[in-house]
Amino acid sequence: ADALATGAHLETLMPGTISQDIISALAGLLLATLSIAFMKRSVYKIFIAMLGLTGHFFYGYGLYCIQGLYTTIYLVYLIIFGLSAYSLGCGLTSFKPEIMKHYRLPGALRKSIGIFLIIVVAIFVPLWLAILIPSAVQNIKPDAYGVFVLDLAIIMPALAIIAIQLFRNKPFANILAGVALVWILTLILSVAVGEALAPLHEIPANYGMIAIYGIVVLYSAFSSALYLRKLGNGQT
Repeated sequence: ADALATGAHLETLMPGTISQDIISALAGLLLATLSIAFMKRSVYKIFIAMLGLTGHFFYGYGLYCIQGLYTTIYLVYLIIFGLSAYSLGCGLTSFKPEIMKHYRLPGALRKSIGIFLIIVVAIFVPLWLAILIPSAVQNIKPDAYGVFVLDLAIIMPALAIIAIQLFRNKPFANILAGVALVWILTLILSVAVGEALAPLHEIPANYGMIAIYGIVVLYSAFSSALYLRKLGNGQT
């Protein structure tokens, strides 16, 4: 409420903010549970899921920081963003080459995940450019400009690189694929919930986008479950 009153946040962004907080709370509980499980039994599949959830916090709180959501807990946003960024970096560099050789995926699953990642990129890059380019030409700052910064500069290129590495059958891509799937699942679920909550704030819901988000969520959930089941058992 204070952020809205001071103009630090826009009413149009509230559905997404609320959904982000809801999914982040659930992701935090799941991350804590997985962390306890990993301390008891160091299974790399658990660690990969943890990194995917960490990616959710990196994106969500990075968005708050870039967007300038200056509230009384803005420093908390910065801390979570920084910790998640370093956690991702340290976590992804902790995989030893000899370990990665044992974590393979079946060829069909590996290629299907790669195609899925390319489809995600093909959906969102043109969509965001269609909003960003006219705004830039007119010197207008889009409401959710932080999304364009993170997606176009970091996330979408990363997904495309992972997809290419999956097609090339690179061992580390098998690890990155799981991180990407969990991240996509939690992020797009948050976006879908936010779009569904829009009418509660007298904002028209885009049912076409809700349908697209729903398909992405369902497919990423199915692929994540299959990935965790098949990882390590695949034949290249």
